[in-house]
Amino acid sequence: MDELEELESTEMLIHIGPQHPAQPGPFRLNLKVKGETVTDAQVELGFIHKGIEKILESKTYLQGIPIVDRMCYLAALTNEEAFCGCVEQLAGIEVPERAQYIRVITEELSRIQSHLLGFGEFSEFIGYQSMFMYTIKERENVLSLLDSITGARITHTFLKFGGVREDLPPGFKDKFTRTMEQLKITVLDEYERLLKSDTIYKDRTVGVGVLSPEVAKEVGVAGPVLRATGVPFDIRKDEPYLVYDDLDFKVCTQGEGDSYARIMVRLNEIRESIYIIEQALDQIPDGPIFPESAPYGKRTPTMRVPEGEVFKRVEDPRGEMGIYMVSDGSDKPYRVKVRGPAYPTLQALPPVLRGVYVADVNTIAGSMDGCTSEVDR
Repeated sequence: MDELEELESTEMLIHIGPQHPAQPGPFRLNLKVKGETVTDAQVELGFIHKGIEKILESKTYLQGIPIVDRMCYLAALTNEEAFCGCVEQLAGIEVPERAQYIRVITEELSRIQSHLLGFGEFSEFIGYQSMFMYTIKERENVLSLLDSITGARITHTFLKFGGVREDLPPGFKDKFTRTMEQLKITVLDEYERLLKSDTIYKDRTVGVGVLSPEVAKEVGVAGPVLRATGVPFDIRKDEPYLVYDDLDFKVCTQGEGDSYARIMVRLNEIRESIYIIEQALDQIPDGPIFPESAPYGKRTPTMRVPEGEVFKRVEDPRGEMGIYMVSDGSDKPYRVKVRGPAYPTLQALPPVLRGVYVADVNTIAGSMDGCTSEVDR
């Protein structure tokens, strides 16, 4: 704040948040403004303080699964994948192939619902109030698919060390096909055609909030925000986990790095996620969803994990979700450190906001699709 408070006679300081209705979560933007132009910006975080990493260190490994769901409810399943992946690597547990396919299906459904909500909120930020109602309706249908598998719509506690809690329900493939046919028509075709032809929308987004690939990599941005700058980095491709190596999909990129490009990347990723799930449902083999025997002890509420340290990262809907875990051989992790995607994404806001109009601040912040809950874990 100190550097922002050094104002010229023609400048003023504006605070947006932390309770501002157009911001995705309680964080504050401190803007130095000259006329209608932002000359400098600062992101102020830390309004939630959930302390999840320390909570994980005081809980057993099994008790930690529902805790990581709460880091960001929009990415609960990928959070579980990173956490369970750490324990599985430390304990030498191999996940059966069928369970890996089920994990891919649920995690891609989670990616779809997250992008739908992010797109709807962004539309609301720039004045498309009705668009939010349309996307939230389609998101509810996707959540119903998740609910039919995991028994929950938001926080699932579905992954287990070595597998998953439940198998796919009867008739899931047909239900998925019907839901996605509707989603492709409404969101992916009609809405995209509307956005590409709407002059006002394009004026509000094209060339607004341009993030260069150099700045993006400097602050550690990943996910759709990075791919919108033209950098094709996707952990599912670069460091394949589960059965992603056996599935055909492309990394969605745009080269412009502006607000328009970030939204287009997410819409295209919804298409790719649908394609991934379709392949997974066609290829999924028969077999167990949980190992018949564990190589190291029993997976009980007080299971002990061999000493060691590991870092596991996965492709979250917002980018790189990584968890570093240290085990001392007890029934609780000795140390857990989370490297989430949302913090570096929000750190990209100050350089992007310099030189833009105040009216475009909400547009740019919304296009980043941040999750302050995960930042303040």
